[in-house]
Amino acid sequence: MNKKVITEGPDLSAHQGQVDVKRIRDAGCRCIGLRAGYGKNNVDERYVVNAQACCNLDVDVVLYWFSYAYTVEMAEQEADYAIAQAAKYWSTCPIAFDFEYDSVNYARKHGVAVTKRLCTDMTVAFLRRVRDAGYVPVVYANRDYLQNYFDMPEITKALEKVYVWYARYISVLPEDEADAADIWQFTSGGKLAGVHGKVDLNRFYTDFSGSTIRKEQEAQKNLNILDFQIAANEDGIRDQNGARLQEDGLDGPKTRYVRKQIRLRAKMSGGQYIVGSSGQVVRWWQRRCNEILGHHQNTDGLYGQTARKETLALQRKLGLKADGIAGYDSIQAAFYH
Repeated sequence: MNKKVITEGPDLSAHQGQVDVKRIRDAGCRCIGLRAGYGKNNVDERYVVNAQACCNLDVDVVLYWFSYAYTVEMAEQEADYAIAQAAKYWSTCPIAFDFEYDSVNYARKHGVAVTKRLCTDMTVAFLRRVRDAGYVPVVYANRDYLQNYFDMPEITKALEKVYVWYARYISVLPEDEADAADIWQFTSGGKLAGVHGKVDLNRFYTDFSGSTIRKEQEAQKNLNILDFQIAANEDGIRDQNGARLQEDGLDGPKTRYVRKQIRLRAKMSGGQYIVGSSGQVVRWWQRRCNEILGHHQNTDGLYGQTARKETLALQRKLGLKADGIAGYDSIQAAFYH
């Protein structure tokens, strides 16, 4: 198979738990699949955190909505749910209709046998809604479903253009199948920096960078970054121009410059650690440690023995260098967890 791979990337949902999107991006993944939700407006529990991280780190996305529809009307409603989640962060991006064996079993429990006709009609209804809202229509399917549930010529005719996210877990994809795939999900047992345990991995043959456009609005703000900016301003830490940070919730060049100036640490005195750094950024860091670790250290703005111990615990949890110092990388990791 000679089809060019533009990038590789995982698809993420609540099943992966807490992930580090920065480490995923730094591993070379320029596009990530995100489950926005499933069924009747059930938003994925990790969607907001993962979507914010992708926005702030300029990672392209393909969103998907796992379907439990068994009527055309239900499929249209699911499309509206998916679009609503996409619109919080992107003015346009790919959105996939994800209809699988669990979808068919759910329909059967409700007295509906999903035929190829019904599946095709629901797919067209979902993706037409996606297209008409200004987003990019994608079908997620495996080999069985492409043959027995999705009438792709009819779907393509109805939509003019639809992309295929193809799941088949083999080492080499046959040429005819590769020709039909825009994304190939090639394993469910992948290993990737920033993800604990196994994860689905994909090869992207289509460049979606021009189809993933961030929405510049308040909803895009990362509140962890915003709180950090407020704390840094209160502590008198200034950017490279000697100015206060703009409190915009975005990890831009000036915020990154300020992060480089910060190294929160305890002092060693008489063989034990005592208070070193202090201030509002320390207080912010203590709060983030508590939120990420589920602990209850006092958020007093004093970086002593306890703060150092909690920092070490956080660094180990997130796979960072465990040195007990909250610097550039540790602070960035705390932005997105």
